[in-house]
Amino acid sequence: MANLADCVNVAVADDHPIVVLAICDALAAVRSFNVMATAATGTELLRATESGAVQLIVTDLVMHSKDPDDDGLKLVQRLRRQRPEARIVVFTMTTNRGVLHQLCRLGVAAIVGKDEDVSVLARICMRALVEKETILSSTITRSLSMAGKTQRDLHRAQPLSPRETEVVRLIANGMSLTEIARKLNRSKATVATQKYSAMRKLHFDNGADLVRFASEFGLS
Repeated sequence: MANLADCVNVAVADDHPIVVLAICDALAAVRSFNVMATAATGTELLRATESGAVQLIVTDLVMHSKDPDDDGLKLVQRLRRQRPEARIVVFTMTTNRGVLHQLCRLGVAAIVGKDEDVSVLARICMRALVEKETILSSTITRSLSMAGKTQRDLHRAQPLSPRETEVVRLIANGMSLTEIARKLNRSKATVATQKYSAMRKLHFDNGADLVRFASEFGLS
């Protein structure tokens, strides 16, 4: 982790230039932050953070990169592999519990809602350098509370069983429950139960989010 007494090198990424500018201005007000790179896509961010000099990455989650491997959860995965020592703060509009759960599992330092003021983002960036557990901004916490969930629920890991993983993979490949049941020699009711068990474990409310997750994590 970075020492707060030292200058912390930061990379900032968002596909809206005005957001990048606002973040840079907010971080510039904190003497220990030095914005050394900005990016408008995940591809640009990965290129900018190839250097080991970056200690903090502040990024949007979805920037509509041409390469789907450079966007969303896959982008965060790649950043974690490329710069495991860097702290990642995700500045995002999403309140999808499944996505938030996966971000926590990937080990991001903080998740900040885009409806927060950038001054709040800057303060959370300071905390992210020293706190070990994923920090959630107040708007993210409120969205969880409205769904009857807590931060502890979000961090709770429930791995999929091999059979649940198989069902999720086949759903992501476009197969119906009936087709999956026939292929795996299981009843349709059993396959449906395994699908909804996977959704519950991954904190997803609908099948579309489950398919998106499977695609981003290479299950399809």
